Amino acid sequence: MTGNVAASGDSSEAEPGAPSSAGLHRRTRAFSSSQVEPEDGAPASHDPADKGLLRQLWQFRSYGRPHRRALSVGVGLRVCELLADLAQPWPLALVVDGLFAAGGSHGPPSLLASLVGGSTRTLLLVASVAVLIIALISGAFDYLGDRVMNGAGEKITAAIRADTFGNLQRLPMTFHDRHAVGEFTSRISTDTDRIETSLTAVFSTLFPGVLSIVGFAIVLLSVDWRLGLIAIGCIPLIFASSARYSRLTRQSARQQRAAEGRLAGFVAESLQGIRTIHAFGSHDLHDTRFAADNNGTLRAGLRAVELRARFTPLLEIITAVGTAVLLWVGGLGVLDGWWTVGLLVVVTSYLRDMIKPVRGLSKLSMTFTQGAASAERVADILARTPRTICRSRPLPARADGRIDLDDVVLDYGRGPVLHHLDLTIHPGERVALLGPNGAGKSTVLALIAGLYQPTSGTIHLDGRNTAHLPNPWLHRQIAVVLQDTFLFSGTLAENIRYARPDATPEEVTRAAQTALVSDFADDLPDGLDTRLGDSGTGLSGGQRQRVGVARALLLDAPVVLLDEPTAGFDSHAERLVVEALTRLVHGRTVIMTTHRPALIRLATRTVDIHDGAIQQLAG
Repeated sequence: MTGNVAASGDSSEAEPGAPSSAGLHRRTRAFSSSQVEPEDGAPASHDPADKGLLRQLWQFRSYGRPHRRALSVGVGLRVCELLADLAQPWPLALVVDGLFAAGGSHGPPSLLASLVGGSTRTLLLVASVAVLIIALISGAFDYLGDRVMNGAGEKITAAIRADTFGNLQRLPMTFHDRHAVGEFTSRISTDTDRIETSLTAVFSTLFPGVLSIVGFAIVLLSVDWRLGLIAIGCIPLIFASSARYSRLTRQSARQQRAAEGRLAGFVAESLQGIRTIHAFGSHDLHDTRFAADNNGTLRAGLRAVELRARFTPLLEIITAVGTAVLLWVGGLGVLDGWWTVGLLVVVTSYLRDMIKPVRGLSKLSMTFTQGAASAERVADILARTPRTICRSRPLPARADGRIDLDDVVLDYGRGPVLHHLDLTIHPGERVALLGPNGAGKSTVLALIAGLYQPTSGTIHLDGRNTAHLPNPWLHRQIAVVLQDTFLFSGTLAENIRYARPDATPEEVTRAAQTALVSDFADDLPDGLDTRLGDSGTGLSGGQRQRVGVARALLLDAPVVLLDEPTAGFDSHAERLVVEALTRLVHGRTVIMTTHRPALIRLATRTVDIHDGAIQQLAG
């Protein structure tokens, strides 16, 4: 969190590189009517696939509004492509009737023949050039239509993905505590990819397909209603087969979604615990568990493949039946002089071209079933509104640091963790919370930091209820050093600057020196610009803690929370970290949890906590 400016406004202030919080809330407003309980409540149980993709995608309509012009242009390009496709068979009809029809041509081919004159060579030349020009025009409109509409789909998906991630970050810790990391990773990556696939299918297959079917049907009926009815007659058979196929694939899609979710969760968990896997040499155990989940995913996938393989020949047979009937009736009509051979060629060509989009639409069942489920899962995140606080009165740039906990109770849902706790900490005090593991010491720090809201009671900072304070301002007033400082991939300097992204290189260097980070950074190949592995791989626990202290120094907050910052260290590492912490706590309000005498000596007062309640106060 950045800046030493007076704070006002809401708690959803965007971090650098994050989507605009105002834009995020504006776009996600469409999801507020979803059946989602606030914060960590579970949504009502239902099958999203049964609601249909288009209804699910309609929830994302606010993301399409900025691209209305591009989508309108795309519709126009698709209409132009359809007109070109409708013109494609007529040059062939002109040649067939002009060269081989004994009775001559009539209808549209006759009109074309009159325009080009009676020369057979001219007729061939004009027809050949027309085929080439029409194909080029159709290809150009197809290319432009795909580029414009699918490009809009990509941009819409990118905005959905950004807002999903941004909203997910801002949801309260109670929500994150009840869900697996792998599940959310799957929603951000796999589910948004499926939404993208569905949007692409809508723009590149569904809309053009429906447009083509309607266009071909109208032209078929207008050319000759008898041939048109024969050609259109096979479409209901295809859609009836598609409906059955959709019902069969829906169950397969559900099983595949569940299997993929389990697999993603297991992979994320295993990679997070890779050190433990290596330490115990339990690779074979994880291989076995992965194989079981992977086989479940494979079985669901093979079932889907089998259904698709069974469906394709059925479509081919229905198409062949329709074509055979059309050729038989059409051929008899040619013999009786009802229409020309060229017209029969055109109608047969239209039937073939109309069956292509029908077949394509039929095969979208699995894509849309999966897309509907993914849209529901993403909408579930976007429908949950982070805490937003708006204040009309400005707040000071820096708090004094007085903290009051009044009759605080916290219940995670498994029974109270804190019981009517009252505690006052004056500005500049350094208070050590003592007590056995599980007494509630770290919970007190989490409440002061704003990570959780108390079930009842209030927490005040300088007399202001923290539940009514904007998160950005609150987080600028409170620095936290945890038991195990988490480092992100990037350089040492970037990890220190994480506390205040607008800090200058000189400020980062000064914080690193004060926190004794420079003592080991100077020995690294690139100093503070040395890139770290995931989670700070390559640094010791004590070194990571000193980076955490440097972050807190750079933030320069009036309140510092220390949660067992030296737990598990040897005497040398503890001495270095305590030395860095001594520089950090000077002139600040400090609340710490610790069992280490070296850190307790920094406190001006100790508070004993047992079973979520204060037992005694010592000065």
